[in-house]
Amino acid sequence: MATLDDIVSAAAKVFRTKGYHAATVRDIAEEVGILKGSLYHHFASKEELLYLVVKEPIAQMYRTIAEIAAADLGATEKLRRAISAHLEAFDRHYPHLFVYLREREAVKRRFREMIGFSPKEYERCWQRILREGVENGEFRADLDIRVASYGLLGMLNWSYKWYDPQGRLSIKQVAQEFTALALAGLARNEQQHTSRPATVPRNRPTRSSAGVGIDTSHSQS
Repeated sequence: MATLDDIVSAAAKVFRTKGYHAATVRDIAEEVGILKGSLYHHFASKEELLYLVVKEPIAQMYRTIAEIAAADLGATEKLRRAISAHLEAFDRHYPHLFVYLREREAVKRRFREMIGFSPKEYERCWQRILREGVENGEFRADLDIRVASYGLLGMLNWSYKWYDPQGRLSIKQVAQEFTALALAGLARNEQQHTSRPATVPRNRPTRSSAGVGIDTSHSQS
């Protein structure tokens, strides 16, 4: 018999493939391999199932970033860790977090309250890191903290559009690339940040199923 975890995993896959609004309970039942009516022993509606898909991954990611923002570390190190943690959450909870990013408007306010997660709180964690970097001289003094935080999160969250677990780069390499881009824009003029190790291969062959990467084929000319 299918467990609730089986159903949630199947729903995440179907929502990722078809989108929340286009997906049906029948689609999810077929993915699990059970009758449609059997699903309702576990949840009351498709909306509740969406909540079950996103609840714990979102809560875990928020807690992790909040802990990094509050840690006794320099702002540059916090930023490195936060970028890595954000992307690694995508790896660990694929495709659940991608469903959330695409279907945020479908997760109504009452579900957001039940999750205990506010996007504004998450943004403030990133803004805290950036503000500390400005105040201690790690980042440029003229930085617009709010705009910079929106830019960082936009870069990270947009990965749901092109991310492919079978892609060319590992999630660690993607984090290195994003960190290099971020620090280059945040650095004081006299500083040079080089966060990408020289050992990172630039054209790594498609990795085994144990790794994570991105699919860049659609962006090739």
